[in-house]
Amino acid sequence: MRVAVISDTHGNLPALEAVLEDIERLGPDRIVMAGDFAFGGPWPAECIDEFRRRGIPAVRGNTDEFLVEVATGGARPAQVGDPRLRHLDNPALAERYRWCAARLPAEVIDYLAELPLRYTVPVPTGAALTVVHATPWSAHPPVPATASREEVAALLDAAGGAALAYGHIHVQAEWQLNGRLVVAVGSVGLPFDGDQRAAYALLTWDGERWRVEFRRVRYPVERTIAALRASDMPGAEAQVRVLETARPPGA
Repeated sequence: MRVAVISDTHGNLPALEAVLEDIERLGPDRIVMAGDFAFGGPWPAECIDEFRRRGIPAVRGNTDEFLVEVATGGARPAQVGDPRLRHLDNPALAERYRWCAARLPAEVIDYLAELPLRYTVPVPTGAALTVVHATPWSAHPPVPATASREEVAALLDAAGGAALAYGHIHVQAEWQLNGRLVVAVGSVGLPFDGDQRAAYALLTWDGERWRVEFRRVRYPVERTIAALRASDMPGAEAQVRVLETARPPGA
């Protein structure tokens, strides 16, 4: 079994289209989306529509939860836990969330609100692959690429099964844990590792263990930058700098 796990499209439709084209060429058995569909890019609704149209299973990301909170006037609050991770307390970020939420129909907000925290790909007993955005218990706390084996083993233990794939940190990483696997799949629409190419991961169950192939796909970054500059999205230039450098804001 081969499973393509993609994450963090962040409203970047050209990057998503390029990745889906690469996935179609490879022909995996399943595609799973690990959250953060819309916030930050000029095509928020279009990115979500592409997943829904294709029937791709997905989990919710932290920015998806904040979009739902904004769109519902707080009726469906984000389950943040740690107040340091609460984006809406930052006025500039809150303004960008309002811009994005205003471009999502009510049915799309309902779709985001109903997404689960985890998705399990069924394979032989004990060998399941779990997909989450950040952790099995929350879409918000980052697990960095420098995390210890003990830290990532705790994630896998909480999920069960033989493998765990997550997004959220916008870089790719791999941990082998005595025949079990944890991977950070990277970001389709907003890489943070200095490489502008869209990132995702292809996981393969070979009958004994899970293995990963990290994929990078070129796409027309200039098209996304031009669309951002032509939009009225608050903070567009800051997002342009992230796309140009493929580094986190302020890096």
